[in-house]
Amino acid sequence: MIKAILFDIDGVLLDSFEANLKFFQDLMLRAGYRAPTREEFPVIFHLSLMDAVRTLTKSDSEEEIKRVWEMGYKREVSYPVELLNMPDGADKTIAILSKNYLLGIVTSRIKEAVYESSKLARLEKYFKIAVAYQDTINHKPHPEPLLLAAKTLEVNPKECVYIGDVENDIKAARAAGMKVIIYSKQQFSEADKCTSVFTKLPELILALK
Repeated sequence: MIKAILFDIDGVLLDSFEANLKFFQDLMLRAGYRAPTREEFPVIFHLSLMDAVRTLTKSDSEEEIKRVWEMGYKREVSYPVELLNMPDGADKTIAILSKNYLLGIVTSRIKEAVYESSKLARLEKYFKIAVAYQDTINHKPHPEPLLLAAKTLEVNPKECVYIGDVENDIKAARAAGMKVIIYSKQQFSEADKCTSVFTKLPELILALK
């Protein structure tokens, strides 16, 4: 029996590709590096801030990586929240799900950026927990963030569903012993369910065994 629904943010609760692209382009330029192009960015999009900086700088110096990471963490370049959008019907869908399940967030974002979007902040009351980058030593696709969420909500991992959008989310959910639904225009055969329509999530969750 499913008792808890856990959501990723980037690519799921928020369409953040354009915002993240501009942020990292501005950050890299400010730090003295070449900005990633739109074509290069998809492989960066789902990385944590630390891993994205490590990849984009190509630096072997942990001191340099930390320098650039802190620039991003402290928002020395502004994050364009105005470019963030939620899926159609997400607000009503979250409200519906909250009546029957415990809701939580598991994201690679830093904690300070979880509710950076005013659109998502309006839904904060529905989420019992938010596990962010600083909360665990290991990060997706390692299961630690998902297992921490289940433990905090006091539910068994097998009673949880993770809503993600990429293969790493599937790997993390499987390693944690959870069901996984992928919200994406792409199909993933390894997922329990896939959909590109956010409002279909309640019926897909009900269909899980």
